[in-house]
Amino acid sequence: MFKELKLRQRYNNSIAFRYLSIAGIFLFTIQLIFSGIQSNRIYRHEVNHLEKHMTSRLKLLSIATPGAILNSDSLALSKILQENNKDIDVVYGVIINNNNEPIAQEFDPSHTLTKNLGEKFKNQQKYDLETELNTFLKENKSIVELRQPIQVEDSLLGEIWLGYSLNYTNKELLESYIYNTCTAIAISGLLIGLIIIIFNRQILKPIQNLKQLTQAIAAGELDDIVELEREDELGALSSAFNRMNIQLQHTVNNLEKAIDDALIAEKSKNKIMTKMSHELHTPLNSIIGVTQIMQQENTTTKEQLETLDIIEENSLHLLNLINDVLEMTQIEAGQASVNDNSFDFNNLLESLKQMFAFQAQEKHIKLSLNIDTNVPQYIESDEEKLRQILFNLLDNSIKFTDTGEVSLTVKYKSDDEKDFLHKLYFKITDTGRGISSEEIDNLFFAFTQTETEERFEQGMGLGLPLTRQLVQLMGGDISLESEVNQGTIVRFFIPVVEADISEISFQGYCATDS
Repeated sequence: MFKELKLRQRYNNSIAFRYLSIAGIFLFTIQLIFSGIQSNRIYRHEVNHLEKHMTSRLKLLSIATPGAILNSDSLALSKILQENNKDIDVVYGVIINNNNEPIAQEFDPSHTLTKNLGEKFKNQQKYDLETELNTFLKENKSIVELRQPIQVEDSLLGEIWLGYSLNYTNKELLESYIYNTCTAIAISGLLIGLIIIIFNRQILKPIQNLKQLTQAIAAGELDDIVELEREDELGALSSAFNRMNIQLQHTVNNLEKAIDDALIAEKSKNKIMTKMSHELHTPLNSIIGVTQIMQQENTTTKEQLETLDIIEENSLHLLNLINDVLEMTQIEAGQASVNDNSFDFNNLLESLKQMFAFQAQEKHIKLSLNIDTNVPQYIESDEEKLRQILFNLLDNSIKFTDTGEVSLTVKYKSDDEKDFLHKLYFKITDTGRGISSEEIDNLFFAFTQTETEERFEQGMGLGLPLTRQLVQLMGGDISLESEVNQGTIVRFFIPVVEADISEISFQGYCATDS
């Protein structure tokens, strides 16, 4: 069974083995057919030859027996038949007179019927010889009977019947057929072996070399070449493959150089962005601080307060933008990390709802918060990053929703009941302007704005890219569905660990104590 399965796998996996097997079977079949045709031709020839031989023998007997018949010498006739029956092919010989009565007969004792007839004749019993011989011939298809009249001049003296067997001829021909078949199989095997050797050297081995080279290239070894100096199709294929390999080496070298240059450029960009962000923080904080002090002065007029509000609002917006850029730069550079801590999750959600409540009320939008009953109040995760994620998503939803509702739904479950690490699933739904399906794929690329953002001149295209990077950094994932003028649904999840209130109190105590 194992060998059969192995052969079947080899047949399915190897073109060479498949076609060589087909060629071998075809060649073997042709040899068998040819051997059968040849054996049939020889059989017909031998049967005809035997028939001619027996006919000649019968004629000689018809010439040798008239004298003994005229003299009624049955003993002489029996001796003639006995001499005739020494031929292994002869089964019986019978001489009858012109009254159709047997006067001499010899039967092969190996056949039951002929043996019984011989005994009946010796005992001078009455029997119908012709009828019994016809029955015998019907039962033994391999026995053939020939008859020859015995006459002197124009006088009919009687008839001689001669029965001979084809068994010995068939046996010899069967042995000859087996010998020819075995010879054909041996010749087919030799031819197939010769074809396999030639095929292996001329075709299969070069193909195996090409296969090994492709595997080496797949493993990153690009220095090997196929050494095959031939002018046929395989030689042309090998030359083309070597040229392709050389071109691939150049391409890989160029790509490696381009990647190195890109990494250097990326590091330089990150350094510049980080330094620039830090450099901008100080003057912006100063501007915001001075603005807030001037807003508290009693001498500040109403027009001045309005101007100061605009300055403060734009400064805070610019500061948030710089913080987003700095955050993205740190994540891309691999410098950002998750700082887990235990906190009151319900308090975080309520503070976000209160933060956006006034903005939603101004736009006459319903802002709802839906929390499943099994969501724990205290969890362990990165509170600041989760706050930033939810802030960015809720800010976007309210910003681009003019009428209707913005809702935040939170669920809590685990893929495995025994797993201590559960997941929080968030869904932010709005009835805003929506986004076309063509633009959804570009939403998570930095500094890419949708048509809606460009039309209303809102956003810099950093919110969603930064949000996705934060979600993935925390071990989760995010997806978005949207339809123009119908709204948007944003889903994301993050893994969390349920915390205990004692941990919250302990952390708060430590913070106060320090």
